[in-house]
Amino acid sequence: MATFYAEELGNINTLRATISADSSCNVAEEVKIENDCLFYLGSTLLVDVSLVGLSLSTDNMYISKVDCPVTDNTAYWEIKLNSTKTRPALNSQQTELKEIWSTQSIGGFEDIQCRYCATTLIQPTNRDHIYKIKSLPSEHWYELVECWICHETKPEEHKARMRPILARENLLLVGTTYFLLHPNNIRAGAVVEDEVVSKRINWNSGTSTKWISVNCTQCHHYMGEGQYYIQDKQQELLAVKLYKYNASILPEIDEKPSLNDLFISDMVSASKIHATHRYIIQGRQSNKIHGLIWLFNWDTHILYNVPSTHELKYERVMKILYLDCHSNSNHDHMNKYIDLWSNDKSTDHLIYPDNACYELLDHLNQSNNILPKFMRLMNHPAMIFTKGFSVGFIQRND
Repeated sequence: MATFYAEELGNINTLRATISADSSCNVAEEVKIENDCLFYLGSTLLVDVSLVGLSLSTDNMYISKVDCPVTDNTAYWEIKLNSTKTRPALNSQQTELKEIWSTQSIGGFEDIQCRYCATTLIQPTNRDHIYKIKSLPSEHWYELVECWICHETKPEEHKARMRPILARENLLLVGTTYFLLHPNNIRAGAVVEDEVVSKRINWNSGTSTKWISVNCTQCHHYMGEGQYYIQDKQQELLAVKLYKYNASILPEIDEKPSLNDLFISDMVSASKIHATHRYIIQGRQSNKIHGLIWLFNWDTHILYNVPSTHELKYERVMKILYLDCHSNSNHDHMNKYIDLWSNDKSTDHLIYPDNACYELLDHLNQSNNILPKFMRLMNHPAMIFTKGFSVGFIQRND
């Protein structure tokens, strides 16, 4: 069966598709559209787009053979089709993401547990001990304060009133990707500092408080971060962040945050605040650079068939250009771009547990297989910062 891959260009109601076919077949003469179905070689059904709510028109249809080497007796053809069924505009300009486990959805919760071993992480709720729940502002709210304040007579007026948001006892503060709790509300012995990260901390430089990774004491999975303060060589825990994708809420909620949700939120947030689209993915424990990522398009729709099952899939995704530093055999090429990006001040660092970095790059490598072979690498001469990078996708669930 021929493979089919397409991107929906919602702003111009166009479906830009690529199909593979036997190199002896002249697809331009063999393709036809009937009842929102794309056929080739007469009656062979390639794809029925009505299954995903799309509708096609033959008006201004354009078909051309892709200029790329023929491999395995397979050639590729590009088809541009008009979509006649209008959809709501893509949220390309709307960067606010759907928050999973918002203050409204977790109201009345009874427990927060480790998702991997079901260990209770917090002091349980009861009639005498009920948590208040409040939403946190966006992650980079402090950097935006000057944009919100006007008509100051003195620049330092607002600085005296601006203080960090602190954890308070019996108050659950809900961020986009984490819960912030007072240490008195964390069950005794439920979490412990990550030894590898803790040993690297230099208390003689930087701020007087440090965020250090904390793990579940029972199963040793990464749970989040603890804010520590040291005085007279005694270390004190001031607050704990529990990342949603590592936690479970009781009573259970159907929708559960994933690592991809965290990654998407971090990228969109950094893009809004720092106006960057380049990210170095770095391991928290090893300090190793696992990958380089360019956010190419944060909101697009793709349509493709799965060769093994003939299933048609339609997904809302982020399109990513990436360099996998695990499997790249060309070390000179890899080191060149690591040095180039590391010395560029517009590049942001996203730091995750090492196992999460491996999981992220593995996901991108799998998504790369969706694409026709000639589209899997970015080698356009104008893209000097991403030459030889792979193309992948992160599925959006909002």
